[in-house]
Amino acid sequence: MSTPIQEPGTQVCSNLLAPLGWSTTKNETKEMLRIDIQSSNDVATLACAGRLVFGVEVEMLRTIVHARPETNLHIDLSEVTGIDAAGLGLLVELQNWAATTQRNLTLLDLSEEVWRLVILTKLCGSLEISYSDLETLNPALDECGRQELIA
Repeated sequence: MSTPIQEPGTQVCSNLLAPLGWSTTKNETKEMLRIDIQSSNDVATLACAGRLVFGVEVEMLRTIVHARPETNLHIDLSEVTGIDAAGLGLLVELQNWAATTQRNLTLLDLSEEVWRLVILTKLCGSLEISYSDLETLNPALDECGRQELIA
């Protein structure tokens, strides 16, 4: 009895990529980055939702941040559902840009996906990170301000 021959990589690829949340079809679309802006008294808050990944999403956030005239910029990442190396690199780039242009840039309420990458890359000390709902500083937290996240 012979086994039917499958097209190479079809089933295996789908089985490997689907649990990671990656696309298994060429035309599958993912949620793009959405940025809502609130501004008052020289403070702009950019609330990001969706994926912060290489391409249009990274360029859109870079362009919007560079165009803001406010001295204090807050980027709310609580609704970011995915991030890659380009997105993380942009956050570091924006932090450096803010320092050279004498602005304050704070990353607010990092989502679990963003935290995981920040911790894996040991960038906690390089990024200014804050939480809007912290009442008191907990001494049991690490230098990143959160309990250890096991990746």
